[in-house]
Amino acid sequence: MKKIQNYLCQPKVILVVYLVVSLIIAIQHYLGGAVKYNNFIIFRQSFFHLLDHKNLHLEYPLEYYDIFLYHPSFSILFAPLSLIPLPISLALWLMACSVILFFAIKSLPIPKNGKTFIWWFVLVELVTSLHNQQTNPIIAAFGLFTFIFMEKNNPRMASIFPILAFCIKGYGLIFAALFLFYPRKREFILYSVVWLLLLTLLPLPFVGIDYFQQIYQDWSNCLIGDHKVNFGLSIMGLLKVWWPAMEIKDATLIQLAGVALFAVTWSINLFKGTYKSLNTRLLLLAYSCLWVILFNHASESPTYIIAITGVSIFYIVNRQNHWATSLIVIVYLFSILIPTDIYPSLWKKAFFYPYLIKAIPCLLVWIVLQLQLLFSPIPHFNVIKGAN
Repeated sequence: MKKIQNYLCQPKVILVVYLVVSLIIAIQHYLGGAVKYNNFIIFRQSFFHLLDHKNLHLEYPLEYYDIFLYHPSFSILFAPLSLIPLPISLALWLMACSVILFFAIKSLPIPKNGKTFIWWFVLVELVTSLHNQQTNPIIAAFGLFTFIFMEKNNPRMASIFPILAFCIKGYGLIFAALFLFYPRKREFILYSVVWLLLLTLLPLPFVGIDYFQQIYQDWSNCLIGDHKVNFGLSIMGLLKVWWPAMEIKDATLIQLAGVALFAVTWSINLFKGTYKSLNTRLLLLAYSCLWVILFNHASESPTYIIAITGVSIFYIVNRQNHWATSLIVIVYLFSILIPTDIYPSLWKKAFFYPYLIKAIPCLLVWIVLQLQLLFSPIPHFNVIKGAN
């Protein structure tokens, strides 16, 4: 048993597991027909729609269902996978999502056993995201890389990741807020502006000036329309489902309250100087991962790889506490495992899905984390002991 445990803790073995799982999912979905990889078709076709000067964010029912909700530059970033045969590009896409997240976790300044825990803890949630072929594992990884390079005092590299995340899904920009806890702030801001300008202009050579202006107008209209009708697996969604008497018709006020709470949390840790502890900075990273999902009106099950990554980092800092273990078990049972076949389909259709149960354990962790960052002493043990 000890040999098996040691074998499963080897990073190379875990990487192979990530790659094999990704490849199996790619094959499974490709053989299942286009309906099984609809999101991937949306990504692929966006590049061709851009070249044809079409509105990226309209329905194209002859090609796929749903609409493209991503930043216009994402269609250019995805272009290499649009230009190669579909089965190969699908496999490469899913493997890339897994590998990027794997190496982001590997680069965290935490002990080896902490990394091993995170790799295995998020795996099922990663599988859920991969089944939907979405960008969320990459956004989670970019959040981690922002933190990692800031820890390495490299704001030039750190600055590109939240901007890249923003140019995929706008909410990824939240990880840029971590720069406030590090020196060389001006350099981070300067390079962020440069990267944002370059990536914003990325579609220009492909479409010309006239259509360039139009694609950003179309993107803005799309986001506004989506914001008005969507509540997602979020705090807003939970309030709407569990307290219908509140008659929530717009997520904006709750999101503004979330922004204010985020700002207060950042300010208190900045002014008190608690951010000088690596443990606190890790918790602030975890807070960002959870906050961006719980206050996101577009949150859905595949986006929770970001929140679950935050939960795992939260646990690494607090794992000496029994209550943290209890929380992590609750998250695994009632958040990570809900989309799987562990539970009967009837349970999921009648209770788990309509009552947004998946969001509740992550909300509990976020509340504990919120209180910890505002009022409680942060654990003082050396979390980086043995880090590699």
